[in-house]
Amino acid sequence: MTPHPWYWPRPAPIAWFWAVTVAAAVLVGVTVGWLDRPVAIWFQSHGDRTMNLFRRLSLPGDSVWYLVGGGIGAPLAYVLSRRYVAPARDRLLKLASRLAFLFLAVAATGIAVDLFKILVGRSRPRHLFQDGLMTMSPGTLSSSWWSFPSGHSTTVGTVAMVLILLFPRFAWAWIALALAVALGRVGATAHFISDTVAGLWLGAIGALVVSWALARQADAIERRWGLPRCVG
Repeated sequence: MTPHPWYWPRPAPIAWFWAVTVAAAVLVGVTVGWLDRPVAIWFQSHGDRTMNLFRRLSLPGDSVWYLVGGGIGAPLAYVLSRRYVAPARDRLLKLASRLAFLFLAVAATGIAVDLFKILVGRSRPRHLFQDGLMTMSPGTLSSSWWSFPSGHSTTVGTVAMVLILLFPRFAWAWIALALAVALGRVGATAHFISDTVAGLWLGAIGALVVSWALARQADAIERRWGLPRCVG
């Protein structure tokens, strides 16, 4: 099998995983202790107009864009590839492979973040503004207690990591996109800073796990479907 950049358990990726995880955990702890409350209150004090601007900034974090695009685009490109010969067929198969990777990564991390939200049950900033509450209610099914982690940040963290793996030359652009969406969620007072940090971590790591899982099955996928390896 062709070596893959995130083929665990090679030492470098494992060390990278733990380094990022520890850094994210420390940053979450710092923001929970010192930044979440004052930053949320500061943004809330600027009124609805400012918060609406930040809501628009966070639009690229909506998972629907990627689930619909990947869910429709991947099979469509695959079907169209049957009507062409190389090199057009190969380009369409590569596109189908990349869109399938994007779809699976966003879907997997989306399920994971929803489970985390329910298990943690952290109150959203609205409870802080209305009742002065910053607390947790694990197991609740009310979305007003699904603040941690941020779903939009998880999605954009996933998408950014997928794009970094596919197009590493523009890595800083993808990172900037992820940070902008995370800022949008904080500025819109939909989440605390720590929620977005955890979301970005979950999305990035989740995308790597999906990448690793696909790499493990890359030869079988290519034999069965003709889809080429999209990263590695």
